[in-house]
Amino acid sequence: MKKGSMGARSEMTIEKDLDALKELALEKGAVSATVIAAHEIVFDERTVYKCQFGCPAYGRFLTCPPYTPHPSEFEKALRRYKWAMLVECGMEELNRMVVELEKAAMRRGNYLALGLKGHRCYLCEECVPPGEPCRDPLNARPSMSGLGINVFATLAQAGIERRLAMDGEEHTSWGMILID
Repeated sequence: MKKGSMGARSEMTIEKDLDALKELALEKGAVSATVIAAHEIVFDERTVYKCQFGCPAYGRFLTCPPYTPHPSEFEKALRRYKWAMLVECGMEELNRMVVELEKAAMRRGNYLALGLKGHRCYLCEECVPPGEPCRDPLNARPSMSGLGINVFATLAQAGIERRLAMDGEEHTSWGMILID
């Protein structure tokens, strides 16, 4: 494939795309946006056990296990991405933010961009029964932990200090946009 043909994108173009996406995230209300190399994402299949044993969303939402791809399957796809943008914002805004940034990345030529969230889906009050299609598939995005991403370790790898919020404490949530 010749340079300049479809699929061959310069590092300068990708750098501009990442800067523009980061700027867009902040304009849209993100508390922070940090770009990391995708190989810095910490993958650990044990995160799914935290979903299964301790999360009330397990088995209740199509964007959570056991309805999401198995971590070993997802890791193969994850390792094909080159970049990731970590986005921090309020839980109410997270889904909209992740989808908006994913679509912006796609418009910039990153056709396989994929948005992920740090918690269950809040688009519908109650999810459809297993076997039925999602009511809002254009906006539903899977949970990072449910796919095997260790969110806290990934944030630490990126130099972002984070701790669990205590009951009653206000907190923000994290999303991720994978970019090829």
